[in-house]
Amino acid sequence: MPQRLPRPTDMPEGSVPFIDMLWRFYIAADAPPVREIARVIKRLPEDQQKGTANPETVRRTLIAKSLPGQWETVEVIFLALCQIANVDPDDVEPDDERDRWDPPTQSHRDELHWRYRKARHGEVTSLPRTRADRARQEAEAEAEEQARRRGRLGFGGHDPWGSSSSGGSSNDDEPPF
Repeated sequence: MPQRLPRPTDMPEGSVPFIDMLWRFYIAADAPPVREIARVIKRLPEDQQKGTANPETVRRTLIAKSLPGQWETVEVIFLALCQIANVDPDDVEPDDERDRWDPPTQSHRDELHWRYRKARHGEVTSLPRTRADRARQEAEAEAEEQARRRGRLGFGGHDPWGSSSSGGSSNDDEPPF
């Protein structure tokens, strides 16, 4: 039986949040052998294979011996762990500290990417909004506005108490005389 990896205890200080999160997914995947993770990486769909990682790279990353120089390498390790654990990498985790009406904003993948950047480059200030983020936020705002309008108007978008363009309607609040 392949040996399971020991959880790293001696890590560079800035890498701790990154390795802690990666290990959450490693444990969720039931601590698979590094060769299995590498096999899953090779079988990832082509659109997800932006990087690659051999068994040694997977091992060195998970035991915090080295931090890959490219996000794409970390991402394929993460995607393989998600696939093994049957976890959606783009799911968002509810935060008990947040107001229940304020939805979480970062997916697992986004959170790991943020932690990787911090481990790789030190303290990271807020980054500029990407075009993809802008498009997603605008689409969400438009959907919220449409939902708000439907909720306010009710009746399939028709306001029965509003004025009619035809001059009169059986639904007007004023009598026709």
